[in-house]
Amino acid sequence: MSAEHRFRIEQLTAEARKQLVELRGVHSGTIAEVARTLLQHLSHSADPIDQALMDTATAAVAAEVTLEDVAACSRLPAQELAEIITAGQDED
Repeated sequence: MSAEHRFRIEQLTAEARKQLVELRGVHSGTIAEVARTLLQHLSHSADPIDQALMDTATAAVAAEVTLEDVAACSRLPAQELAEIITAGQDED
């Protein structure tokens, strides 16, 4: 994996980590308010994690790791992963 890819993935995971740390203070209010806030933060934190996962999966496939192995590690069906990677390549 290139240094550029590693740097991007590190940035994405650092962003998610920062967002998740902010959840420590979310425990005041009604159960519904706390749950809503937690869900919003978790959903927002999931975005950079998802992107890091896809960037890593794309780099792994480019490095000739089999799609099936990448799919197993990423917990995505191989066909879905192939479609996501292909769509990402079409955007570039």
